[in-house]
Amino acid sequence: MSPKKSNDRRDKTAAHRQGSGDTNAAKVWPEKLVGAKYVRLLEKQLRNLQDEDAHGNRRLFLDDVFVVYLLAFFNPTIRSLRTIEDLSQTQQAQKHLSVDKICKSTLSDFNQFVDPERLVPIIQTLRGQLSRKLAGTSRATCDLNEMLKQTVAVDGTFLHAVAEVAWAVANSNNHGATRHRARLDAQINVSTWLPEALVVPEPGESEADSAIQQIQAGRIYLYDRGYSSFALLRAHYEPIPDSEEASLGVKSHFVVRYKKEGGNSPALSAAVDRPLTEEDRAAGVIGDRVGYFASDSARREGISQLPLREVIIPYEENGEPKTLRLITNLLDVSAKTIALLYQYRWQVETNHAHYVQRFTFSQED
Repeated sequence: MSPKKSNDRRDKTAAHRQGSGDTNAAKVWPEKLVGAKYVRLLEKQLRNLQDEDAHGNRRLFLDDVFVVYLLAFFNPTIRSLRTIEDLSQTQQAQKHLSVDKICKSTLSDFNQFVDPERLVPIIQTLRGQLSRKLAGTSRATCDLNEMLKQTVAVDGTFLHAVAEVAWAVANSNNHGATRHRARLDAQINVSTWLPEALVVPEPGESEADSAIQQIQAGRIYLYDRGYSSFALLRAHYEPIPDSEEASLGVKSHFVVRYKKEGGNSPALSAAVDRPLTEEDRAAGVIGDRVGYFASDSARREGISQLPLREVIIPYEENGEPKTLRLITNLLDVSAKTIALLYQYRWQVETNHAHYVQRFTFSQED
């Protein structure tokens, strides 16, 4: 389905056009197609997606798949494998493809075998370009912004629209009927609002267990209440080399929202209050103390000897007074900074709404 790959993507696409005739003979997509400029901007990166390895009898390559998915992302009417197949045969798409047609059956098969890690260099390149662009921006608080570069907001949401794809999870409602839904776990860098990870977890896998697999050293992770897991806290530490007592050192930092003490929410034992500054109080902080989670569950998980910090911030929700309880292993920054960091986690909710609107592909027909 594709001619032999050349070393340059432009040559490859040109060879395809020459071999298949004038692209003007192809049909025209009936609506204005958005996103073609991004394909052109990524031309250099797309060369690295050219597949030099054979995939059996399949003649479909990652650069072509990337192009059609990128176009689909920016065009809300392209939301199924069939419409992608139709798009691939149009004049607008043929300008960027090396194949005459991307069949929905071939694309479905391709999605099962392709390694998504091959897209990481493109993401890293784009992130680097954005960082350089933002480098000249004025900073009110340099230390906070340096922290934000390493800060990742984490959350999960259920996407009912993608339920028809192969990895949907079946659940039963109260009426015994079967419904399908899949959860998208997102990790968003709060300095650029670019995704660090977008994961559809295994059926039955909790948000905390999914997040454990994505933890990287040197980051600061912001979690909501659904992530209040001792195993997740433990995953942010690693053994200190050559330590006689197998002590743990910080691998990465976290700020987790916990429910108030009591019930299933652990108490902070042997807690020592830390004095609040005027800036802390101006940020809304009313409590700051350091202690330990000393329950049997914490001991079994190996975190009962790790100092943890609790920062308390009151707020109102629909006129009702509530309390935000944050647990963190950031011990050397101000309580105000903890409060400001967590404010950025709310932005991930906005990003999720964006992904819910975008990720609505189905396998029709």
